[in-house]
Amino acid sequence: TGKKYRAPELAKVAQMAVEDVNLNSGILSSHKLVLSINDGKCEADVVMKRFIDIIKTRDTSRFRSTVGMLGPACSDTVEPIAGVSKHFRTVVISYSAEGSISSDNSNDYPYFFRTIAENKQYKHAYIATLQKLGWSKVAALTQDGAKYSDYMSTLQDEFQNNDIEFVMNRKFPKEATDMSMYLRDLKERGAKIIIGEFYASSARLIMCEAYKSGMTQKQGYVWFLPGWFDDRWYDIDWLRRVKNKTEALQPGNESASFISNGGTI
Repeated sequence: TGKKYRAPELAKVAQMAVEDVNLNSGILSSHKLVLSINDGKCEADVVMKRFIDIIKTRDTSRFRSTVGMLGPACSDTVEPIAGVSKHFRTVVISYSAEGSISSDNSNDYPYFFRTIAENKQYKHAYIATLQKLGWSKVAALTQDGAKYSDYMSTLQDEFQNNDIEFVMNRKFPKEATDMSMYLRDLKERGAKIIIGEFYASSARLIMCEAYKSGMTQKQGYVWFLPGWFDDRWYDIDWLRRVKNKTEALQPGNESASFISNGGTI
């Protein structure tokens, strides 16, 4: 759960995977996987607390039989867990954290793996796209303090090496609600191709301000937004209905999940 990233369906998918492995005699036939689901809320302190709870459990056999962690989901929460995991020889496999830890410092995190490419690889797609469309000027708007957007400095160097002008990386604080100043800066600098790296909650505010400021496709602006947003991230009415339904239900979801007896976190 949480405000940054929500994907409750992943808990069901993980459980299905565990059941498939347990039913297949050709895979880990001498082990039985047990999935324990913990909600990290996409917050570094909450994720670390969940990890500590597993380590300090009174049932010591539970941690000894825990072979790894599936998660956490968000880039901002990965690094602390990946750093600590090597001291407990616990494998950490993230399915969606594209930022923070890169192949450049992978030796510092020997037990960390990901099933998704790190976002530094985006540079190839961006450069190929911009060159194909004949766009030679680009800017970025990023949320300050977010590990996910750390790759932007590397991307800037790649743009310059390929004769693409990087106008600026305009950052805004995560608590910002008035986006007019940040979009005005981009507009005054002549930026029309904008790479956005921020959470969906900020994206709704930014796109609303872009409409008011005349910075949409109609005026010749192009926005590259994260691909992991929900399909209806922009639909305020739908989100309000979902929130009302969620509040009426008992909470209990995913993010970090432990598998004991040969499993995952």
